[in-house]
Amino acid sequence: MLLLTLDDKSSKPMYQQLIEQIRLKIESRVLFPGEKLPSTRRLADQLGIHRSTVATAYQELWALGFLDLSPGALPRVRDRTRIATAQGRLETGIVDWQQIVSPAAAAMWRTYRQNYLEGGQPDGQPVISFRTLSIDRRLFPIDSFRMCLDRAMKEQGAVLLGYGARFGYPPLREYIARRLQSHGISITPQEILITNGSQQGIDLVFRMIAAPGKVVAIEAPTYDYVPPLLRFYGLTPLEIPVRPDGMDLSVLEAALQRERPSLVYTMPTFQNPTGISTGQAHRERLLSLCETYGVPILEDGFEEEMKYCGRVVLPIKSMDRHRLVIYCGTFSKVLFPGVRIGWLAAEQECLERLAAIQGFSELSPSMVLQAAIHYFCQRGFYDHHVGRMHRVYRKRMEAAIRALRQQLSPEWAEWTAPSGGFIIWLKVKAPASAPGDWKGFFRERGIEVAIGNSFFFSGSADTYLRLSISALNEAEIEEGIRRLGAALRQLYT
Repeated sequence: MLLLTLDDKSSKPMYQQLIEQIRLKIESRVLFPGEKLPSTRRLADQLGIHRSTVATAYQELWALGFLDLSPGALPRVRDRTRIATAQGRLETGIVDWQQIVSPAAAAMWRTYRQNYLEGGQPDGQPVISFRTLSIDRRLFPIDSFRMCLDRAMKEQGAVLLGYGARFGYPPLREYIARRLQSHGISITPQEILITNGSQQGIDLVFRMIAAPGKVVAIEAPTYDYVPPLLRFYGLTPLEIPVRPDGMDLSVLEAALQRERPSLVYTMPTFQNPTGISTGQAHRERLLSLCETYGVPILEDGFEEEMKYCGRVVLPIKSMDRHRLVIYCGTFSKVLFPGVRIGWLAAEQECLERLAAIQGFSELSPSMVLQAAIHYFCQRGFYDHHVGRMHRVYRKRMEAAIRALRQQLSPEWAEWTAPSGGFIIWLKVKAPASAPGDWKGFFRERGIEVAIGNSFFFSGSADTYLRLSISALNEAEIEEGIRRLGAALRQLYT
């Protein structure tokens, strides 16, 4: 007889009690593989419960692999592989992932570890990070966004929770098209594709052109996620040096004649990592060169909204009569990085191809968040927030430049004050005895910086540091740069 005890006063349903008790007996080998269990009628009579309760428990145990059920036969215990519990799993698996993954994926893993896996706190001292490009969470307009999110769900919840429009939430595409006009870009909503942040936009473009042997011209230095991504897709990066006025266009012209790259990737505004913004003449010549050779441009406008100092230079896309510029924008670098909404602006045929690629990895983006962002922008909250961000970061950048002048000797490092954005690029003059591990050297002294070598595909003989003030207030910036100065002083004095 199968001995089971059910508690009719328990909050747990009877069938669930049955499942747990029978499963325990099987796992503890009280019931052996091949052993028959009572019929549903007999066990129900024995326990004084409804037959359907037993049937439900048996069906669940069958689904879990503990029983074999056949029409006209008694349930039979299966010889089931034990469920792997947290305590029962091996600490290390048997797969050697280093051997399984491709070299390109391994390179991505190294970049990921450099950017996201943190070290410990040095002697309990809180680390001040100049490494991240994430916005200061203390500036998030949470209340107004929550109100917009609530409104979106209240007014369109059922529609937004289904599969959305292939190119993105139509009202948001209309808003972005109008918004881009303030940056001189004349474009229709049909030429906008909403992406999961600007990172996905870049990825989609690289995937669209990916083929072994194809060449992509990139700036050197460049956004540090670009070289591993190109390598992953079998594309060959062609590095074009960045001068104080931007990408060296003489080198690019020679490369266009010799290599015929499939794409030119550039950040003309607050370039990451140098912070350089190119002038109007530079943008005109870059566009003219690419028009001459029929090479498309991927213009990364990730910080386009953060023009809070100096004169405003319009994007390259604003002059794009021949429709060869793919413009990549995002809300992440001025609003919420966690709300992954960016966009690509390009001619419709190009967007059709990009949307097709996007559809194979993402059936539908989040319409809820897109609708909430649209309400946020439509009600004027976005314009208000951008204005606030300009005021805040103008002061923070001024504090950073002032602190650099006070704490760093020109004999140690040189830099140029940017006209906006979050980034300052330092060239460190080689000390007599340089640390073998610059990252560890600074971290031991309570600061994190991005080491410049990671922004070059082929590396650099010089030492550069990228400082980002995006997540820090003025006091934190000043203290962090004081620590930076103290660290460099040890090397030069």
